[in-house]
Amino acid sequence: MQDKPQIINPEVCIIHTRAGERIPPELAEVLDPVDPSTMHEYVLTANTYVALHCHDIDEYWWFTSGEPVVTLWTQASGAKEHRLQPGDMVACVRGVGHTLRADHD
Repeated sequence: MQDKPQIINPEVCIIHTRAGERIPPELAEVLDPVDPSTMHEYVLTANTYVALHCHDIDEYWWFTSGEPVVTLWTQASGAKEHRLQPGDMVACVRGVGHTLRADHD
């Protein structure tokens, strides 16, 4: 059995769907198959910070409002912070460290 490819550059985990972006091939390969049981709606309370962590499953975030700040981390890239907007999606691939901060009133 062949191991799944790993994400080296977590930038590929961010998809700006409102700008017409689609999931890039290197991310699609890692997400095959997509597990819909990991998709859920969640409202993050204002000024809440979620500590850096990772999972052994994929987690998907599709932002419908606000301008959250997401940090993605891999051993190869280190931590990189991203300010997102409505219509942005993040595929938190298993093993990619991530934080989330709701930066709104």
